[in-house]
This record gives sequence, C-alpha cells and structure tokens, in this order.
Amino acid sequence: MSTAKRVREMMVASDPAAGELPDRAEAEAALEMILGDAAGRQVEGPPRRSRPRRLVLGLAAAATVSAVATALLVLPGGSGPAAAATPAPLAYHLTTEQESTDARTQLLQVARTARSAGETPVTPLGLHWQQWALNTRDDRGKVTSRVVPYDYEILNGPAGLVIRRRSLGGSDKTRADPFHPTLGDVSTPLDGQALKDWLRRRTPGVDGPGGASQAVHDLLTARALTGGQRAAVLELIASLPGLELTGTVTDRAGRVGVAYSASSKESGLPTRYTFIIDPGTGRVLAQEATLTETAGMLNVPIPSVTSYNVYLGNSG
Repeated sequence: MSTAKRVREMMVASDPAAGELPDRAEAEAALEMILGDAAGRQVEGPPRRSRPRRLVLGLAAAATVSAVATALLVLPGGSGPAAAATPAPLAYHLTTEQESTDARTQLLQVARTARSAGETPVTPLGLHWQQWALNTRDDRGKVTSRVVPYDYEILNGPAGLVIRRRSLGGSDKTRADPFHPTLGDVSTPLDGQALKDWLRRRTPGVDGPGGASQAVHDLLTARALTGGQRAAVLELIASLPGLELTGTVTDRAGRVGVAYSASSKESGLPTRYTFIIDPGTGRVLAQEATLTETAGMLNVPIPSVTSYNVYLGNSG
C-alpha cells in the first residue's frame, strides 16, 4: 500500500470532503465568497478526475489530504495558478505580564480552575463546531485547493443521533449522517497523562503538537466534557514540548481567549499548532494550524493558516 493511500485511510475521518464529489456550482460560490469582486480572475472548470500523481502532504493534522479537487484559481494570460485563498491570521496580543509567565504553569492553573467547575452533561447531543482545512492535490503539476468551510452539529434524528454538515461556502448544501463516535464507550479520563495514553491508541503521535491537535479535535467533536475532563485536556496540552503562550486573541466566533502554541515539523512542513482557551472555564474555544517557514509545494504565502476549528457547542 502506498504512503499516500495509507495517509488517506488514516485521516479520512477528519476530512470534510470525504465521500463527496463537490459540484462546480458549490466551488464557484465558495470562491466568489472568498475573493469577492477580484477583477480579472477566472474560475476554471473542475479538473479531470485522473488518478493523482502525487498528494501534497505537510498540512496540519486537521488539514487532511484530499483526493478531491474543487477549483483552481488562474491568473490572466495563462501565467499559472494563483495562491490558494486562505483565512486571514488572527491577531495575537502578548502582554508584558504574559511574556513573563511560563506557559505551562499558567495553563495548569487554568486546568485547576476547570477541575473545580464540577460536572456537566456528557451527552454528545448539541456538539457544534465549524471547520476549514486547506485540502490540496497535485495532479500532474496543477495544484488545486478546497476552500469551503463547513458547520457541523450533532442532532437527534429519526433513528438516533446524526451529524449534520452544512456548507458555509455560498451554497445551501446540507447532509446528515448517522453519528458514530470514534473513541469507544470508555469514559473520558480525568487525568492528563491517562487521557494521553487513552488517546494514543487511536492517535500514536499524541505526544507531539500535530498529533495532540488531531486527538483533541477528535475528542471535542465526539464528547461533551465535564470540568475534570476539560482539565485533563489542558494538562495534555501543557505537556507539549516547546509550548508557548502566544497571547490574548479574539477567535473566529468573536470570543476572547488566551492562545497557547507549539511548533513541529511532524507534518512535513514547519507548522505552529495553536489552542485558544477560555481562561475562566478551561474550554477549548478553537484550534488553528499555521505554516510558519515554508509552504513546500503548496501554493500559499507564508505565514498561512492551513486549518482552523471553532468549537461552538458544549464540547470544550
């Protein structure tokens, strides 16, 4: 089995494009929304569905590699593909007090606050999040990127819980599938190390920033957490090598939190993985992944946000 195929099978659960071939109208609507009235640019029709010669790796853990190409931006005069449209980076503000505080120490203090908050309902009903990921394919030298964000929610359906996915890319396309938790029926551990050991069964790289980012996302989109379980998540994040306090930030849902980041090259490209935390409750408000040094073969500027997840329901 090829490396690319193994990566696709391993990461398909978090791929917002998995199992769906987007139509041209949706791709065009997404690009129109993002680019506005940029003069002179055209949207090329969907590329041939030929077997990809090479899948471009190096995205963040949540930015899965997709075998589905949607749209290619072309500059006038045939001068080649334009850079893929990516979200604007968030603005982080690091105060003097934050600069003098050890990131791990401060995050563990937030964990203690979360642990004292007590219990909350543990049903996944009502989990709600939004997700964007730069899914990129290299097909005979043509790099194509998916630029459509999605909104997800766990709802009651006629036969039980369903996960509803709604496109935020300019169309009203919605689908609902049976909700099948990926983490089994075991109760979420209340200790950071125990949680890490448990998550490692599904995400072997959980000790690194990229693996931890993926594992935390999988957890927050499958389970509502008690205060003690939120504390365990923060203890896991606090254990990441090279953790830094990035500063105060307003996330993409307009909520103020404190960002903690760790960088690694485990994805193939230097990437900063950021966790935005509500310091009053210990909830994970959002996650971001950003290319910091080079984009490799990806046609994006540096720095570039390659994925984000915004947790809106009762998961964090």
